[in-house]
Amino acid sequence: MSGMSSIKKRWAQWSSILLVLLGMGFGISMLPTGYSEDLSVIGSGKNVAVLVHNKEGVRSLISMGQVDDIRGHYKDRIEFRIAESGTPTGAEFAKINRAHEGTLVLFKGDGTIAGKLSDLESSADLTKRLDQAFGY
Repeated sequence: MSGMSSIKKRWAQWSSILLVLLGMGFGISMLPTGYSEDLSVIGSGKNVAVLVHNKEGVRSLISMGQVDDIRGHYKDRIEFRIAESGTPTGAEFAKINRAHEGTLVLFKGDGTIAGKLSDLESSADLTKRLDQAFGY
């Protein structure tokens, strides 16, 4: 009987470990990937698009999906960055630029604002607006 109890305990332990690992994996998968929070590139000669992001916000997730859809098309022309609103730097960026979560703030190579995009209908709409803002 104690042998069966030992097997059940081990099974419970391994199941718990597996659930924790799966939970961590899911949590990590929800984080934006491939985006730097380094905003020092603004004004360095290349066009920059900064997404004001809140990892818990629906608006941010929708905007992130749209940017993910089109970003490969612009990889040589636009630096895509993130300002995480839950950090002091990201919150300050949002405040200075009067941008809410899910807003994409566009900067020309000289650092001037080329526009702000929010509540876009689709990735195609984002592409059109980026082309207009940056003259592509």
